[in-house]
Amino acid sequence: MGSAILGKVLFPPSGFSATTADDQALVVQLSVESAKILFLSDSGYATEKWLLASDADLRSEILIKGQHHSGNDAFLNSVQPRLIIATSRDFPEHERIPDEWAERVRARGIKLFRQDETGAVQ
Repeated sequence: MGSAILGKVLFPPSGFSATTADDQALVVQLSVESAKILFLSDSGYATEKWLLASDADLRSEILIKGQHHSGNDAFLNSVQPRLIIATSRDFPEHERIPDEWAERVRARGIKLFRQDETGAVQ
């Protein structure tokens, strides 16, 4: 028999309105056997703030995120990922993962796959 896969849409809630397109992105958490994967799309600060204030269990072994100047420590504390797959590109500059954030992630023992260095991840 195959593995059970469960998906939860964590964001956006009904009636949510955001001032930026980044904060209108779908956030989904997949559970595959005992592992959880959190897909943040290109969500921004308002999404992270809402998720932190919600009752959702954000803990996920894998975090897949776009680069949106976020990924703050409080959010990482809540998710507790072991692996992050993140977009990063040289242009425009604000789409690049800041070196200081990458170092903070690595100092936590989290494996970081930067798409500007790894390309596609399978």
